[in-house]
Amino acid sequence: MELPFHLKTLPPDALDVIRFFGGLAESTAHADDIADGADLSDRAFGKSIRRLVTKGYLQMDGDQIYRLTEQGHKAVEELAEYDDEATDDDDGGSEMVETMQRDLVLALSKTLIAGEQTEIFVGFNPAELGETLPDGAEANIVVRLGVINGQPASQEATFELGNEADYTTFGITAGNFTKLRLRAQVFQLGPNPDDISVSGGMYVDINVVADFAQADLSLTAYRASVSINPPE
Repeated sequence: MELPFHLKTLPPDALDVIRFFGGLAESTAHADDIADGADLSDRAFGKSIRRLVTKGYLQMDGDQIYRLTEQGHKAVEELAEYDDEATDDDDGGSEMVETMQRDLVLALSKTLIAGEQTEIFVGFNPAELGETLPDGAEANIVVRLGVINGQPASQEATFELGNEADYTTFGITAGNFTKLRLRAQVFQLGPNPDDISVSGGMYVDINVVADFAQADLSLTAYRASVSINPPE
């Protein structure tokens, strides 16, 4: 049995958390019980929980209590089915995909002028050593840029992302506010129409001024690490 693509994008520790929930009679568990049951260090537990919450498999349900979502229940069933059919044969089963980290970059002027369109550079730095995709491989990536207190509210760009730097530009216009929020979300598309995974993202708040005299138009860049998986 082939492991579903969306589960391949999860690190092994996160899969162990899903397996832990699969052994429970209830859908909720305390953080300490999860860490002990999945045999995770504090650091590994924190990384795994953040990934599972971000991707919609778990949600907070009180102080240090986590609950399986509907998507999480489906993942428990899929992973249990995969584990049941997996064999010790080296040629059987499917290999886990190693997740690569890549820098998402937003670059724009330090301040925006209300009512004036501004160009924003959005893209990815070159892959760092040890974080490269196989030679010739390209990941199908979608970046969605959302704007609060400006226009347009949302726009998207697609990337066939290899190991080289790749950028595009968006045009936005700030409204008559003191700040504008930009939110960039990164998604990776798999080989099938339903194979969409959340790779990460970031948001930044930019000062907005009324006229050019108050504006600092020097370029500044913001960076966040996102997860990219080798395409199948």
